[in-house]
Amino acid sequence: MIAPDTGKRVGAPAIWRSLAEGCLLAYLLTLPGGMLVPGSVRTPLLYGVVIAGVLDAAVGPARARVRGLLSAGVFFGVHALTILTSEHPSLSLDLSRFMPVVALVFVVAQRVLVSRGATDRLFGCLGLIAAVVSIDGFCQAVFRWSPLLLSGVAARDRLSASLPHPNDLVVVPMLLPFAWEWLRARGTRWLVVGTIVVAPAVLVSLLASKSRNAWLTTLGVAGVWALLVLGWRWTAGMGLACVGAIGGLLALDLFGVRDRAGDFLRLQQDGRVGLWIVALAMFRESPWLGKGVFTFGEYYRPSWYAFRVAFPQGYTPEARIIPWAHNIVLEMLAERGVVGLASFLWLVGAPLLAVRRSLREPRIAAVVSALAGFLGASLVDLTLMKDWVALMLFLLLAMLWSLSGEAKGDAAPTDAGAAAGGKAV
Repeated sequence: MIAPDTGKRVGAPAIWRSLAEGCLLAYLLTLPGGMLVPGSVRTPLLYGVVIAGVLDAAVGPARARVRGLLSAGVFFGVHALTILTSEHPSLSLDLSRFMPVVALVFVVAQRVLVSRGATDRLFGCLGLIAAVVSIDGFCQAVFRWSPLLLSGVAARDRLSASLPHPNDLVVVPMLLPFAWEWLRARGTRWLVVGTIVVAPAVLVSLLASKSRNAWLTTLGVAGVWALLVLGWRWTAGMGLACVGAIGGLLALDLFGVRDRAGDFLRLQQDGRVGLWIVALAMFRESPWLGKGVFTFGEYYRPSWYAFRVAFPQGYTPEARIIPWAHNIVLEMLAERGVVGLASFLWLVGAPLLAVRRSLREPRIAAVVSALAGFLGASLVDLTLMKDWVALMLFLLLAMLWSLSGEAKGDAAPTDAGAAAGGKAV
């Protein structure tokens, strides 16, 4: 049954919630456009999410409480504190402009996800992003033509599809669990057709990107998802199949992946090694609160690290300025210290603990697999300095908190019940 209304107006709150959801989905759908979509289009959509969500909270009916506010509040509190203690406070503040919006999206997303229909639409949107980026990458790699650009493209050594950098294609394996779950919920026919269309596009675009991070993330996401949904026997079988597939791809040397895969054997010479060493040096100098958020680029300079670190023999440091440490754990330690890393671990760990008894529920398994992919990719590349990375993290966390409430008995109402402001009891 539906609980009685709280006495607040019904029509307007439903409109604000729908508007917030629409702006959120529209903003997410601009992500495949990468640098093609100007900020003048994307920014109003994001602020539309926030404004509509705030209005919904102000005049809307009572709903299940927003979860995770304590862990998120501590994380953002530490973020603010390390701006104040930063050795470059103006830089830290300038690069943190997006974070208040991310914090509000974390709250608003939980109020938007008040029905199974809303969750389903978000799953479909995220899955569509993975499909669109992959198909665009496939067309560029095979036909030298971009469906998003509606024009031909020049041949490149590494494919980035419509995204700014080849490593940004890591978003594809992150979002694949949402595509799979959305198709699975619609039946076998949808799942088979979707797999036939999307799987080759994903394979070709990721191979042509030559992004080792994307390759490893794909294996990690598939492994976590299979373990949660199919069990360890299927996971072991998939693992053996992957070994065979990797052997075949190396033998065929499609898009020159064999030489790129050989870089795994030369990790000591990888450019990231020097970044990690400098990040550790920053941490040793300021272990508790770090050097200040988003200041890594100010310290990855020969003038700072020359007399503080010793690089491996034969290693050549990057000649250009690198803005982040390419490892989110070391980024936290270097820029926010032990306190910052602890707040991050709490931020991520709290929702995972909240859903630990429901990990095999398909929607929760999809979000957990995506988060596992995010965390794995963050160990070698991602940074919260990038707006899409920060937004994706807090959106995944908001989804987990929302689904955890449903799993604990705060059942998500139908779309009709949500529009009326009720909650299933």
